[in-house]
Amino acid sequence: MERRCKHCGDLFTPCANVAHQRYCCEAECQKARKNEWRKKKLATDSDYRLNQYDAQKRWRQRHPEYWGGYRTSHPEYARRNRALQRDRNHKRREGVIAKSDESSICNPMRSGYYRLIPAEAEAIAKRDEYLVKLDVIPRGYLQVPDIFPDCKQIT
Repeated sequence: MERRCKHCGDLFTPCANVAHQRYCCEAECQKARKNEWRKKKLATDSDYRLNQYDAQKRWRQRHPEYWGGYRTSHPEYARRNRALQRDRNHKRREGVIAKSDESSICNPMRSGYYRLIPAEAEAIAKRDEYLVKLDVIPRGYLQVPDIFPDCKQIT
């Protein structure tokens, strides 16, 4: 019974020992299979993700000169990266790097007391609620050191 390869789409005869084989034996298809497995593993397994991060960190520590050499030998990559970084910096200065609904010039939130009610399924019985005081900090408060010199002095 033949199957269609998930990567290349060609028909292949699966190995009898591999019950759910979805990829043919071509090197490119096997590479795709491994990449898909790795993506899934990184998304679902925190231990695997941490081990990968640690291995990459150790590699970077053993090869600190790698990226400098790569940029030197790939000038187009370096040029493109600089242009993209300039765009990101420009957007950041304009305040549009965040989602548009997250950064607005006019903040509708005002300082005051608010009721905080846990979001859950509607209940017939009385729900707990909390009374909280929110203080909105003005946008330029970091530029006025004589008013707010240190966070520790605020609290």
